Amino acid sequence: MGLYAPKERALQVSEENNNQEPEMLQVFQMESGKQFNELAKSGATPDFEITSDPVKCTGYWEGHNFHWIPLFRYSQPRIPISARWIEGQKFEVLVNGATVYWYHHDPERLKQALSKAKPDQVKATEGRPWIFISTGDGAYAFNCAEEPLKGCTQGANKRGV
Repeated sequence: MGLYAPKERALQVSEENNNQEPEMLQVFQMESGKQFNELAKSGATPDFEITSDPVKCTGYWEGHNFHWIPLFRYSQPRIPISARWIEGQKFEVLVNGATVYWYHHDPERLKQALSKAKPDQVKATEGRPWIFISTGDGAYAFNCAEEPLKGCTQGANKRGV
């Protein structure tokens, strides 16, 4: 098994098959919240970058950060959606013909990604409030919540609080 870092501070694992070129698996960069795809290896340039600094939060609860394990295991299939910012951390999302409201702890980054993306670049995991905004070399991933958020602390995010 080999290890590659095509982007600074990104972890990418390959499966080597004899003397053939390693098959590249997807990688998730925690700092940027971006999931890279196989095009990143070939040097594909992104359609856009998010330039605002992420919220300082270490939580992996609904509406906060993604942990890479569920991101890779449960983020497919992805379906087209449209989303727009309403106020605060609240976004209106049109998914499968229904209008729902999702919340994210870093609305500035999600607003910036939505404003730079083309409509066909915005998708969500079917059955989950997870937004992915494609950039050509991957996608920015936003772990949204279906209920208003209570803050970025562990105490505020215990179920039933």
